[in-house]
Amino acid sequence: MAVRGWLPWLMAGAFVSLASTASAQSVEADAREVVVDFDDSTSESEVREAAREAGVELVANSYLASEDRIYRGRVTDTSRLDLALSRLRARSSVRAADENVTMRATWMPNDPQFEQQWGLTRVRAPQAWDSACGRGVRVAVVDTGVACENHGEFTRVMDLAGTRCVLGYNFVNDTNHANDDQGHGTHVAGTIAQTTNNSFGVAGIAHCATIIPVKVLDERGRGTLADVAEGIRFAADAGAQVINLSLGGGRRVKVLEEAISYARDRGAIVVCAAGNNGRYVESPAAEPGAFAVSASGPANDDLAYFSSRGPEVDIAAPGVNILQQTICNRGRDRCEQFASWSGTSMAAPHVAGAAALLVGVGVTNPDAIERTLQAAASRPENGSTDKELYGAGVLDAAAAVRRAIDTSALFRGIALAVLATLTFARIRVRGGKLANPLAWAPLAFLTGVGLWFLPKYVPHTTPGIELLSRPLGDWSQLLGAHVHRWLPFANMGVALALVGLGFARPMLRAPIGGVSLGIAAYLLGTLATGYHRAPFGSLIGFVWFAINALVCLWVARIGLDRESEKN
Repeated sequence: MAVRGWLPWLMAGAFVSLASTASAQSVEADAREVVVDFDDSTSESEVREAAREAGVELVANSYLASEDRIYRGRVTDTSRLDLALSRLRARSSVRAADENVTMRATWMPNDPQFEQQWGLTRVRAPQAWDSACGRGVRVAVVDTGVACENHGEFTRVMDLAGTRCVLGYNFVNDTNHANDDQGHGTHVAGTIAQTTNNSFGVAGIAHCATIIPVKVLDERGRGTLADVAEGIRFAADAGAQVINLSLGGGRRVKVLEEAISYARDRGAIVVCAAGNNGRYVESPAAEPGAFAVSASGPANDDLAYFSSRGPEVDIAAPGVNILQQTICNRGRDRCEQFASWSGTSMAAPHVAGAAALLVGVGVTNPDAIERTLQAAASRPENGSTDKELYGAGVLDAAAAVRRAIDTSALFRGIALAVLATLTFARIRVRGGKLANPLAWAPLAFLTGVGLWFLPKYVPHTTPGIELLSRPLGDWSQLLGAHVHRWLPFANMGVALALVGLGFARPMLRAPIGGVSLGIAAYLLGTLATGYHRAPFGSLIGFVWFAINALVCLWVARIGLDRESEKN
């Protein structure tokens, strides 16, 4: 009930700031209410008769009901809802009768050709954008290069103008400038992080992410095994959390297996196109540690005829007639085009983009990213359960992001409840008294859990919502995933610094204790999810988490004890 009290104000803010780009979608149903749209010529007596027959008390939805004849009403016996709707729909004067639902703002881009990007719609990217856009994440495109810089005769394509690219490497020509002279890499990069909501062209899934261009294929789209292996290693060393390999050929090779293992050891998920031979999965997708993607089509999610298949397939994604901007004329003379291409090369970047969204909400462990993507995958519309065709199913970016956010909030919330109970018990055992919860509980919740549910009602693009929806420990993600992995805002250093700054003032002890308790809950909850990749490995990470949580709990116990204020 508390949420409903302030929800209208949040909704109003969302529509003011996003009036031109927001659309409504249902998110939750009120099983006790119906909405009925009568024919505009329906009389009041007919409305009353229909309501009586259906057992529903109908009221005008607004003053316009005299013209549009839209009414709503409650069904007190929820078991009779379907019967009431069927009776209403059976009347000739009723144009439509449905269960009433709560609507919310959903952020939609204003890119004019977005409607042609069926793949982004199929993986539910717009719904994922309510909560994430890949901010602070680095995605390496190991391919033919990317047209994201002006250098010599090469230029940045217009629809990558707002996409951040960092200096990559060109292994074909041994230079720092990984310019695209073929087009394939630019097309792939667009699906991952095309500049979005710029009133031009098309959209990208993780449009806030940073692209690391790595050129290993020449203007014919060919490259050597040595260059690909080095490209993977370079991407990992350059800090990529996601590496996209829309390339391949032949059976498994040990060199690529080692390169992928190297990247994973440094915290990168390696997303690979399964291949286009219509039979077996090619290398590097076939290598252990690779996340292999097959290609589905727009008709019932049927697997594309060209898509490779086999036990190595991990997930499927749209890969037929995928529209993106790319170059023409080998990247010279500012030649660029919007082209619809097909292939598992086009499917893989959908998954890489979704992986970047997960990293952006704090899932930095490659194993956890893969598990989350697979657990959230949807069953193909054709009903197939063949894992050699679809792996875990068809990519659902929105479900993956929501699953990650909700799971993190659940574990951190449980940790907060348990630690608060233990802290209270400890204070009582020592003969102390718990400080007023209003002085510390809200801060503990905001610090340890955050208002994770806010993006369900207000898009994260609304000013301030992204910070409020994240716990304090996740704020560092906005500075970059490479910064967040050290958790600079969630460690004993923060708690001890607050002690030094404010413990001398009794009125600040409880708030500081609340923040410290929240940090401890954040650390234990994060550890329980397995989402975070610690900088020095799992064992050292566990010890580090435990020590920091214990110190924060010690600060919390002192701060939340009212008796300590007298000392």
